[in-house]
Amino acid sequence: MKHTTSWTYHARGEPSDPPVVFLHGFMGAGADWLPIAENYANRSFCLMPDLPGHGRNIHLPLAQPLDFESVANELNLFLEHLNLNRVSLVGYSLGGRIALYAALKLPQKIRALVLESCHAGIVDEQARRERAEADDRQAEAVLTHGLETFVERWYEMDLFRTLQSQPRLLAEIKAKRKKNDPRWVAKIIAALSPGQQPPLWAKLGALPMPVLLIAGELDSKYTELAAKMSQQIPDARLEIIPGVGHNVHLENPKQFGKVVSVFLQEK
Repeated sequence: MKHTTSWTYHARGEPSDPPVVFLHGFMGAGADWLPIAENYANRSFCLMPDLPGHGRNIHLPLAQPLDFESVANELNLFLEHLNLNRVSLVGYSLGGRIALYAALKLPQKIRALVLESCHAGIVDEQARRERAEADDRQAEAVLTHGLETFVERWYEMDLFRTLQSQPRLLAEIKAKRKKNDPRWVAKIIAALSPGQQPPLWAKLGALPMPVLLIAGELDSKYTELAAKMSQQIPDARLEIIPGVGHNVHLENPKQFGKVVSVFLQEK
C-alpha cells in the first residue's frame, strides 16, 4: 500500500510501462483489482487507488463536500502527483461512473476508457430526485441499523443475484465490505448516488478516446445501458460477457482480463 498527498493506492508493474488506473466500486477498495492487475504487471504500470471514503482513504474530514466534481479533481491531483500525463482508465460500477465523468472533464489525460457495468445518469428530473431520496433513506439505514445489516441487505438485491451461486465468494465479499466505516458508507451512498450524478448521456458523443463497454449477460439492466451508450460514443466497443452478472471482473476475471487486454493492446 502506497499513498500520495491525497489517495492511498496499490501499484503493480514498472513505472516506465504504459499506465492503467483501476477504479473500484461502492464499498470496495483498490485491492479489489489486485488479481486483475497481476495479469497486466508484465506490460503495464497498474495503479489501484482507494476512492474517497474507501479502503485507507478515510483521512479527509467527513464534513468535507463530496460530489463527482470533487472526486474528478482529486483523481486529477492523483495523476499529477505521479507525473502521469496520459493513462488508460478502467472503472467498475461507481468507479465507472466516476471514470466517465473524469474522461469528459479531462479528455486530454485519458488514452482509453473501460467502463464495466456503468450508468451514464438518470435523465428524467423526477426519477433522479426520487433516486436521490431513496439513497438518502439507505444512508440513514446504515447509521440506524448498522453496516452489517446494510451489507446483508445490499447483496440480496437482484443486481447481485448471480453471486448466490458462489457462496464462498459472496461470503468473502461481504466480510470485506463490513470492514468499511459506516459513516463513510452513508455519506457516499447519498453524495455519489445516481440521483446526484449529473446525467451525461448528451455528452457521450464528445468522448474523443476509444471506449470499451463491458456488462454481464445476466445483468439485463446494465447490458441494455451499455448497448445504449455504445450507440452514442463515437469510438465504442461493446462486450457482453456470458454467464455472469453485475461484477464481471470478479465473477469471470479470466474473460474480463482477456477482453480488456485485447482492447488496450489495440489502442
